[in-house]
Amino acid sequence: MSSKFWDDTDRLMFLRERANNLFHHDAEGDLTSRRAFTWIPPFDIFEMETEIIVKADIPGVIIDDISVVVEDNNILTIKGERKPGRHSDREYFHCMERSFGRFMRSFKLPGTADIDSIVVVLADGVLSVSIPKNWL
Repeated sequence: MSSKFWDDTDRLMFLRERANNLFHHDAEGDLTSRRAFTWIPPFDIFEMETEIIVKADIPGVIIDDISVVVEDNNILTIKGERKPGRHSDREYFHCMERSFGRFMRSFKLPGTADIDSIVVVLADGVLSVSIPKNWL
């Protein structure tokens, strides 16, 4: 492939990251530092008849390194960290394409979300957050 393809891809990824950072706020409402959160795992959010489901591909992350909280105004915040291998400081890498570091994503939940009944499951590298809906 031509180097133009890779240059264009790099520019596109840079723009995507800038757009994500534009709307990425921490708990105090300040923009998060680019250095503070170095990894953006892919998330899916979908709604079923009785619940809202948030899924993220986070292979290599253990449940102890994940935080799922709902803050003021129904803001669901998911934070975590994928750590490098045990001996990564003593290894010489020939290729390193996997991302490591901390991540954080926040999503606005609808008023129908039952934030007191959230269920969080991590299985096979996929985080699933199930938020039941209130029926009024």
